[in-house]
Amino acid sequence: MDWSRKTTVFLGDSITEGYGVAQGECWVDAMPGHWINRGISGDTTAGMRRRFDAHVLRHAPDRVVIMGGINDLSEGGSPAETEENLFSMYERARMNGIVLVPAVCVMPDYDELLGNDWAAYLPGLRGLPDKLEQLAQWIREYAAQNGCICLDFAQQFPRFTPDGYCRYFSDGVHPNARGHAVMAEIARHVLYPRTDL
Repeated sequence: MDWSRKTTVFLGDSITEGYGVAQGECWVDAMPGHWINRGISGDTTAGMRRRFDAHVLRHAPDRVVIMGGINDLSEGGSPAETEENLFSMYERARMNGIVLVPAVCVMPDYDELLGNDWAAYLPGLRGLPDKLEQLAQWIREYAAQNGCICLDFAQQFPRFTPDGYCRYFSDGVHPNARGHAVMAEIARHVLYPRTDL
């Protein structure tokens, strides 16, 4: 299928919205064809679930890419609650005939993340790496069990950062322009194979 001729909705948080980079530098901006960016900074999977009808179903897209969870976990939410919200959105997409692409967020640079003044106000930072990996594994397993393509930034991103992982973030959690360029390359390869372009 030529996905560059179809409509894709990108549902997520600040990393989907493009927080911290200039207009046009977000990884979603580099996708070909018709797409709709429904990333909202600071949003949790609970918030994404609440706005699913308005921000996804209303557009009747051919495909939806859903990426979230880092805000849930850093704010003290549990992986189980996050998985429940994602599961609900995944199933609703599939029930409505929308091709689902579960996405695993790029993992933060924890040393840099912990150096931010605002990090002290995030109750879920303790144990965050393990919780994020648990969530990532659940997303991968859901995709495999349900025949979905998985957009796995967590696995792919480090392969593009041999000159230092921290160089691709503005604050340890939000990718900078270089980080978004890497995400765009990964996403194009997964979502728009060369045979489509």
